[in-house]
Amino acid sequence: MQKTADCGRSCPPARNREPEERRHNLAKIKLVMRLTVLLLTAALVQVHATGLAQSVTLTGKTQSLKQVFAAIEKQTGYVVFSKKGILENAKPVTFSAQNMPLNEFLNTVLKDQDLSFRISGKTIMVFQKLKFLTITPLENVKEMPACVESRIVIEGTVADTLGKPLAGATVSIKGRAGVATTDNQGRFKVSAEPGDVLIVSYVGYATSYLKVGKGTPSVHIELSPAVAVQDELVITGIFNKPKESYTGASRVISEKEIKQFQGRNIFVTLGNIDPSFNVVTNNTIGSDPNKVPEIQLRGTRNLPNLDQFQGGGAGTQTITDQQYQYQAAALNAPLIIMDGFPITLQRMMDVNVNEIQSVTLLKDGSATALYGSKGANGVIVITTKQPMAGKLKATYRGSTTLNLPDLSSYHLLNARDKLALEKASGFYSNPTKTPADNLSMEAYYNQILGLVDAGQNTDWLAIPLHTQADQNHALRLEGGDNSFRYAMEGQYNRINGVMKGSSRETINGTISLSYRLNKLNFSNSLRIGSNKSNNSPYGAFGDYARLNPYWSPYDAKGNVVQSFQPFNLPYWVQANKGSNPYANPLYDATLNTFDKTAYTNINENFQVDYRPVNHLTVNGGISISTTQGSGDDFKPASHSAFSQYVAADVFRKGSYNYSTSKDYQLNGRAQAIYNNLWRGVHGLTIGVSGEINESKTTSYNIAAEGFPDETVDFLGRALQYAQGGAPTGSEGTTRQVGFVSSANYVYDDRYFVDLTYRVDGSSQFGTDKRFAPFYALGGGWNLHKERFLRDLTYLDRLKLRGSYGVTGNAAFGAYQPLSTYSYILNDRYKNWIGATQTTLGNPNLQWQQTDKVDVGIDAQLLNNRISFTADYYTEKTSNLLSSLDLPYSNGFTSYVENIGELQQKGWEVSTRVTILNNTCNCTNGLTWSVTGNIAHNEDKIVKLSNALKAANEKLALQTDYTTNLPNKIIREGASQNTIYAVRSLGIDPSTGKELYLNKAGEVTYTWNAADRVNVGLSQPKYRGNVSTMLRYRGFTFNASFGYRFGGQIYNQTLIDKVENADRWLNVDQRVFSDRWQKPGDHAAFRGLNETSQVMPSSRFVQNESTFICQNMNLSYDVSNRAFLRRIHMQALQLSANTGETLYFSTIRQERGLDYPYTRQISFFVYATF
Repeated sequence: MQKTADCGRSCPPARNREPEERRHNLAKIKLVMRLTVLLLTAALVQVHATGLAQSVTLTGKTQSLKQVFAAIEKQTGYVVFSKKGILENAKPVTFSAQNMPLNEFLNTVLKDQDLSFRISGKTIMVFQKLKFLTITPLENVKEMPACVESRIVIEGTVADTLGKPLAGATVSIKGRAGVATTDNQGRFKVSAEPGDVLIVSYVGYATSYLKVGKGTPSVHIELSPAVAVQDELVITGIFNKPKESYTGASRVISEKEIKQFQGRNIFVTLGNIDPSFNVVTNNTIGSDPNKVPEIQLRGTRNLPNLDQFQGGGAGTQTITDQQYQYQAAALNAPLIIMDGFPITLQRMMDVNVNEIQSVTLLKDGSATALYGSKGANGVIVITTKQPMAGKLKATYRGSTTLNLPDLSSYHLLNARDKLALEKASGFYSNPTKTPADNLSMEAYYNQILGLVDAGQNTDWLAIPLHTQADQNHALRLEGGDNSFRYAMEGQYNRINGVMKGSSRETINGTISLSYRLNKLNFSNSLRIGSNKSNNSPYGAFGDYARLNPYWSPYDAKGNVVQSFQPFNLPYWVQANKGSNPYANPLYDATLNTFDKTAYTNINENFQVDYRPVNHLTVNGGISISTTQGSGDDFKPASHSAFSQYVAADVFRKGSYNYSTSKDYQLNGRAQAIYNNLWRGVHGLTIGVSGEINESKTTSYNIAAEGFPDETVDFLGRALQYAQGGAPTGSEGTTRQVGFVSSANYVYDDRYFVDLTYRVDGSSQFGTDKRFAPFYALGGGWNLHKERFLRDLTYLDRLKLRGSYGVTGNAAFGAYQPLSTYSYILNDRYKNWIGATQTTLGNPNLQWQQTDKVDVGIDAQLLNNRISFTADYYTEKTSNLLSSLDLPYSNGFTSYVENIGELQQKGWEVSTRVTILNNTCNCTNGLTWSVTGNIAHNEDKIVKLSNALKAANEKLALQTDYTTNLPNKIIREGASQNTIYAVRSLGIDPSTGKELYLNKAGEVTYTWNAADRVNVGLSQPKYRGNVSTMLRYRGFTFNASFGYRFGGQIYNQTLIDKVENADRWLNVDQRVFSDRWQKPGDHAAFRGLNETSQVMPSSRFVQNESTFICQNMNLSYDVSNRAFLRRIHMQALQLSANTGETLYFSTIRQERGLDYPYTRQISFFVYATF
């Protein structure tokens, strides 16, 4: 609510404020009390409100207000202040009060007066009511033409609905860069022009908008409690920056957008909104709820080290693109900040989404330089909701989600077709075998045919799957006043995966308190999160997709078959396949087996803000976080994993792998922020900050074996440690310190500059290179403020910006610069244990450095009906940590050094068009908007270490015949995402054999690993989203679609299930199509009778174009206030949501090999009491 004495136009009459206690609804309180006993605690803190504890007993008839307040002073000891004459001119009042709270009594006697009051301590201040000005949403405020050219000075105060001044509220002018803050009495002064719109915001309150009229108005603005994102500020997690003068590339995602584009987890949701936030597609894990996905923000900036690249071996192992992706994931993950302090990817996945107020993605150097050594991969800043002032409010958010397995990519043969394939392949007649052998095979064929004729056609894909409903419930209680606010929230979230037995259960609890005492503001939040995850005992989904449909999982008695031994399988087949080649994965699911993890996280954040003088804020905070986790993986002796154990190993059957970990994080920060505006044109904001953090991690692992009793799953009952093994563990401690300063200067709302300088020190780097500087410079130009563009009425905003910044990366081991030693546990000298040096230290090891350049443009047209943002960026990462070769005489073959360089560049474009916007003219009007964005990113390896080059060349010459995937190779001048394979010319029509093109350009039938060349990029050239929103009355419909194209994919299904398929098992339907049969045939695949090994070639690399319906949401906001009052609610929203319902791709391959993808249908309820 806002009041003004002179706003340049006629104002509506003031509305009477009802007595506070009268607005309490008894039925509502009873309802909330039934919800939780925590209401008792909340009720206790409510008595803090000044004036409620003081009661009066007075009776009078037609008395003057002067007499009334004299009686109040006498009875209560309070002192009354008022402007001379206002009490004498008031109307007489009649009243009767018996032990009535002072607040309620004052509201009663002033009910029909043009007066209001405010209580501060033992003082009652009475003042004349100012006329109210209707507050409208920002999008409904239209600009007024300025009545005069010169600026006017506006003085005013900002208070809450109880009349208490709000110190530290921000006051800005729409479209201008300067920001003013209120002093301890809530007062402010700004320079504006008639027609300008003042934007007034305060944490925990709804942002208000006031249009400036003629003259020199004196305004009093009241803010109502609300939860809303501060649209005019960019929340960086350290220093919040005015959006109008911010030079960085960022994307602020509101709570509303998170609801509208909700995916199966918070990562998918953010990817549905901004394509630069890339959730890397992993065709193996699918929609497994217990796998943390790999995420990238504007690409990658790191390479795995030598050991990781070699798969942990000694250089003789090959590594696939998928394994490489796992190794690189942690190195390229962005930094995650929640309420000013870092959290892990796993914690972000399990965070209570209902608590999130906004998420800000910081992308370029100007935005990420604030985080120095941790900002190279980008920063995700999560801001949670702060307690709202006001009477006790309860908010419930609940949802149920149906998870439906998506099997549309699986096209397997049915039982009859599979048997026909076997016969066509010559499995049941072989001219090179004896007649007896052929008769045996024919008898076997007839037995299978009899089963098929009897209707045997097992749907193996359905056996490990089910359709289950997830449950998510959250309850939040909050209230208080300007001095003391509180919030308590609890959440229960259970995800039931589509694989039977897989689940993820999370319980979150939060208590937030905020206390303001004069110039000090204290805030504290305690969060406790507990998670339990169970992996499916049914094993990998792909194991079911390979089983023959004419096999039954049960025998004649209904018992689960342990394995499939084909009838009279010939000896030559048994020799190739083993005596027990085909285990039934369903059998393992019936055993006493489990694979589960759990963790508990406790996070304590305490912060204090101090405003010693106007324009200066000093604050500090400390965060302590501890996480304890465990993992248990048990398999009994009868599990198929031990089916190949020989008799001598019978007591080794059965295994138990146990792991436990503990993570401790301590973070502290202190900072000061000064901002001021001189002469109405010079705006300056300066911030300095210092921080310290310490991280300690420990983990232990025990692998035991020997569990002959199927029912005993206790680790202590193991017969021995795993063969050749012993308990293992690891420990790491890192400490960091950082100092950062930032300045923002604005001239006349037109030109602005951002400067950031930071120095970080860390124990992770060499003693000679512990500290390193990071910095950024950004500038911008608000072209729409220039006189030559002011007359363009259709132009609302046009901003040019650019930045250069240097950031770093510290996602590495704790002891890389140190020489480390390991104890020799398998040998002793008397009672002494020896040690050996395992790594060679490097005291000169220094920080990686990423140089970022970004230029961008932001535009808004036609009263913000069209908005446009575009960015172009380049990045260079140098001093990459890599391995350097050493002569064997050193005792070590390599050590870690700063050798390596990467480059990447890209661009992003986003636009939003409001096609229909009738809300300004009609409350129930139709609004329709369309949003589209696209992103492009490409990378290049500029320099590699000699050790990494040598490892690559060795891998390039090796062949792993156990997998049909191409080896992962990285080379200078190429992208990390390059696919290397031998070039294929297709199937020779004359022979049916594959033709290859070697490096010399010669055509050959021989596949040679040395002929691998660049045949494609696994990363799409372009990815983006398109969404539309329709709003009519209380209904809102949102639809979001994602696309990617321009990249290539190695189609593993074509090899595993078509070309190189094991035809004793089930295969893809394409196994029959486009096969070479006779000379002269032009075919895509070799003949059915060709049994030689198929090697990776460009024939299986295909161009990808994919279109996905990511999300559709329909919600209804109940706007009938009378109905809401009858059901004792303040607000009610009902919503339905679908996720990933449609998937179209030019590549036909099986998706979700270990865990299938899912489609989701969700129903939500949001209710406020």
